[in-house]
Amino acid sequence: MAFSAGSAGGRGRIARSTMAEINVTPLVDVMLVLLVIFMVASAVETARISREAETLRQVVTEETAQVQKDENQVPVDLPKLKADPAPPASGKQSKPTLAMDGQKRIYLDQLLLIDCSKRSVDQCLDGFEAALHKAPKAQGLRDAQLRADRHLDYGLVLALMARMRRAGIEHFGLVSEDPLPSAGK
Repeated sequence: MAFSAGSAGGRGRIARSTMAEINVTPLVDVMLVLLVIFMVASAVETARISREAETLRQVVTEETAQVQKDENQVPVDLPKLKADPAPPASGKQSKPTLAMDGQKRIYLDQLLLIDCSKRSVDQCLDGFEAALHKAPKAQGLRDAQLRADRHLDYGLVLALMARMRRAGIEHFGLVSEDPLPSAGK
């Protein structure tokens, strides 16, 4: 008999010792996959929260601008254009607004400078310059916003801009309104 009792017992010890070891490779693979899934989910959630926060900031800014517009503006039918919003004034007062309404009256903020409805263009603009120099708010004015009714003659608005430069207002922006959401569709 070639078998001995000692050799059979030796194989049994080897088999028991290999069965006692745990193979951790599948566990590590599963954990790495879960780590990648959580990292991707976290990045997607962070991006979604950032978009929501930006939307909320825009809504608050638009509501604030609407309240200020309603309180401080001369009623002017502005052209409706899709444009980038003006950057908010950082800690400074907002720029003064020159407005020309549909009846050809020119205002500095809400102060009526001149009524041009019954005057020629040259008389109107000469009177505008004189009234602008007399207005206390306009002293040293170099930056302003221009709001002009969209039904006004294009040449009249250009002539007004030329007179603004001549009066010392070197930097000015033209103001428009966003189109209604239903009009864009």
